Amino acid sequence: MKQKFISLALAVMLLLGVTGCAMSTPASVGSIGGVDIPAGIYLLAQYNAYNTASGAAKLATGETASNVKAVLKAECTGTINGEEVTTDGADYVARLTLRSLQYYAAVEKKFDELGGTLDEAATAEAAKTADTQWENNSDLYAANGISKATLEKYQLNSKKADACLKLIYGENGSSPVTEQEYADYINNDCYYLELVQLPLFDQSTYTFASDDQKAEIEALANQCRDDLAAATNESALYSAAMTYVPQAFTALGSSVEATQALYYTGSGLFTPSDLSSYNTNDGGNNITDAVKAAGTGNWTVADLGMSYMIVRSLDPMEQGTVDDFVSRYNLLNAMKSDALQDEFYAEGAEMENNLSASVMKTYSASKIKKTVK
Repeated sequence: MKQKFISLALAVMLLLGVTGCAMSTPASVGSIGGVDIPAGIYLLAQYNAYNTASGAAKLATGETASNVKAVLKAECTGTINGEEVTTDGADYVARLTLRSLQYYAAVEKKFDELGGTLDEAATAEAAKTADTQWENNSDLYAANGISKATLEKYQLNSKKADACLKLIYGENGSSPVTEQEYADYINNDCYYLELVQLPLFDQSTYTFASDDQKAEIEALANQCRDDLAAATNESALYSAAMTYVPQAFTALGSSVEATQALYYTGSGLFTPSDLSSYNTNDGGNNITDAVKAAGTGNWTVADLGMSYMIVRSLDPMEQGTVDDFVSRYNLLNAMKSDALQDEFYAEGAEMENNLSASVMKTYSASKIKKTVK
């Protein structure tokens, strides 16, 4: 009888031990706006936030982004919710994590409110992306409590945000973009460009053109501009590329076949997002400033640092109709994705926050691992 009692007591102790272990790793950290936040999503958001913070941290000599303790103590400066913030790494990570979770919750809630569904293509793409992420970094994800299922759930949230864009602003959406709105966007915010690029960077040797080489290529760019300005045939753009791109490579001490030179030319509609890489620190843009100064239809040369671009802008409506551009380019995304993203962040911030402080402490950022032995 005594032996049975001891066995029963031991079983109870083991059960309590298992229960205690389960309680130390809760499956959920609570909710935002009634949307459940799984622990895996919290850990992924926190891990991503840490990676951002590590890039903004002022680390001492010898400290690296893999030194979690150092990053969490370091001063971090960056933009959160449109405001510049300077704080310690731990607080920076916490703020970014919350912002990410608020966005996640806002997307989930809006998607459900709109009665959204994801098609097979979207779910398959989400699964494929998660598979790739897992294959590339599974050990590190696993060490941080992030499963492949969590990666897929996060990717599905992104697909739901894409679906919300169409459900709200798409042709059959609740607030569809009108043809006039598309036309105004094309005419006022976009540029239809024809261009040829002459490289100033040799990718085979990873070296920039010397001053002498750059001067030689600049002369080629000016000659190319003059030839295009005098041309009357429709194939002039391609002929110019096949003539001048190989010469630019020769000036760099390299070579390229004439047919491959066609990769350095093109034409099409460029949205503000497409052109943003060429923004300057003073609020200008290397490409748009050049074509505006030259005037519509006139060829000019823009120095982009990595290349000289021989370029001109054309009236987009002389190159196609609104329907043409909408079908050929993802204008809905270009026009409305940033605004919808801001809306999700704003709505998420207004939602009731029922995240558990004790559970989040269990999943403290101090437990993040950046290396796996």
